[in-house]
Amino acid sequence: MPDTDVYPTQQQEKLIRLSICDTYSPKVWVTQTHFFPLKNQDDFIRIHEVLREGLKRTLDEIPALAGTILRESDDPRDISIKIENDSHIEFPREDLSQQESIPSFSTLEADGFPMKADLVWAFSKPETLTPTSEGARLLAVKLNLIKGGLALSFGFNHLLADASTVAEVERIWSLHSADISAGREQQRYKGEVDDSAIRSRLSKPSDGVGPFTDEHWKLFPTEFSQLHLSRTAVTKEAALSTLEQTKEAHLAALGGKVEKTLWAIWEFSPESLVQLKKDATGTDAAQWISTMDALVGLFWSRFSAIKQKSKEGHDQSLLLFPINIRQRLQPAIPAQYIGNAVDIVFAETSLAELEKSESGLQYAAREVRKAVAGYSTSAWAAWLTMAAGLPNDKAICPDPVRLLATHNLGFNDYSKSQSNTLDWGSDLGRAARTRYCKPAASLAGCAPAVIVNPRLFDGGLEVATTVTEELCAALQKDAVFEKYGKLTTAYL
Repeated sequence: MPDTDVYPTQQQEKLIRLSICDTYSPKVWVTQTHFFPLKNQDDFIRIHEVLREGLKRTLDEIPALAGTILRESDDPRDISIKIENDSHIEFPREDLSQQESIPSFSTLEADGFPMKADLVWAFSKPETLTPTSEGARLLAVKLNLIKGGLALSFGFNHLLADASTVAEVERIWSLHSADISAGREQQRYKGEVDDSAIRSRLSKPSDGVGPFTDEHWKLFPTEFSQLHLSRTAVTKEAALSTLEQTKEAHLAALGGKVEKTLWAIWEFSPESLVQLKKDATGTDAAQWISTMDALVGLFWSRFSAIKQKSKEGHDQSLLLFPINIRQRLQPAIPAQYIGNAVDIVFAETSLAELEKSESGLQYAAREVRKAVAGYSTSAWAAWLTMAAGLPNDKAICPDPVRLLATHNLGFNDYSKSQSNTLDWGSDLGRAARTRYCKPAASLAGCAPAVIVNPRLFDGGLEVATTVTEELCAALQKDAVFEKYGKLTTAYL
């Protein structure tokens, strides 16, 4: 057995039927990299062994992570995880410390940990850079040694893992790794949750619900929807070719050349977040605004103010974001559930109001709050009932076309993840930073993406956004924005 393979203590053959929510998830990998400082390069192999043993204990609690994806019939919703007697996870390690193209930990730290495209390729397992397919694994991990540090790269198959699941797996793995470092006996960290029963519940149509009608959702041929799971693996080259073709078609539709797109990382201190929430709330005490409402509202309003797209004839701006529905369902689903439990929320409002410098922030934050507060699980139940009953060649999905318009906005919130605060034990400690691994070029010419990263150890937040160089410069000089956020790094 190679010392890079990870097997659970015991394994039984099993099929785990995925839910409708799982099968409708995007066929992509949720990818991220944790950066750790390392004083002694000679500890590399020992730390890999600690993580490997911690991962083994994690598999004992979550056997599904060792399985592979299986399509059981022509029904695109009939997808399972296949666990065999020899199912395992491949956990390679690679010494990149002597490669001149790979910056040292101290250099990356000084530069704000820019996760440039060449680092994504170097640190990641190759399959995580392509769409998922039948036969794909559920978890792909790799440990990289760089000068003065480590880069631990994860890839979670979205068919099993939404953001909440990723956070739970990470939590359990870190606790087991800390136990290994301390020489403690194995113990259980996953709550007593019947994942199988919850998956069945998330696949069952509801009686008495009305029809699902939402202008932001459309019926698509399954083959061209996010429900489709390829039966064959897609190579990185093919994936890149498809991406280029899609981008070229998009460019042609825009009638011009799209500017170079970067990732920009913006840092918000705990103090600036308090002030931002206060300013977004205003003087009306009845208008309660959360910190996240205020943060999203800041980017939505300032992007709109800088771009001034209303002058080009656009009346409305659309905000789209996924929302964790575990605690919104009745009865609630435990946070420890391993699987997808997400819905999509839309907020559409006046672009002219968002563009106003004196009131845009408060207006945008209230629109976000209204969309979140007005969310109803009855609409989700109607969607689930419709999705479960469609013929095999039809799928009901959010309309992606709206995210091709640059006056709209896509948003993801990972702030509740503990990636930057988890203690992995005496050998690793805490991650210095977490970075997500999607090349910005794939979002060129589209609506800006705003991704709130896991909360920092001091209580602050980092937010990653796609920007052009012009938009990045304008945001740094914006009189409203500069009161709260500062640029940490920007990169291709």
